[in-house]
Amino acid sequence: MVKYKVAGIYPGWATMYIAGILSGLLGIGGGVFKVLGMDMFMKLPIKVSTATSNFMIGVTAAASAGVYFSKGDINPLTAGPVALGVLLGALVGTKIMVRLNNQTLRRLFIPVLLYVALQMLWKGWWM
Repeated sequence: MVKYKVAGIYPGWATMYIAGILSGLLGIGGGVFKVLGMDMFMKLPIKVSTATSNFMIGVTAAASAGVYFSKGDINPLTAGPVALGVLLGALVGTKIMVRLNNQTLRRLFIPVLLYVALQMLWKGWWM
């Protein structure tokens, strides 16, 4: 049991809002930004941040998917296998996360965050 106290609710809310907009507009996963916001601004433990982000991604994805599905922009033959792969990956990732300590998890998260940021910059300016 790890005790923690939530801080920085307003900066955290702003980060979640921006992550949701980016996710909806660009179709990117907003989870990395949510984890970053909860970790940096709200001072949550990294495991709490990742678990909460995983839950919120489901809510965000459901909202976005509903809009796109109603417009006919989602091909069920593509979305079905992708959804199953994401579900399987999330289950395996969660089992691995439980076994890792916070420092190791943070060391794994930072390169992923940098990769996503660089990929967004690359696609935004040169593609």
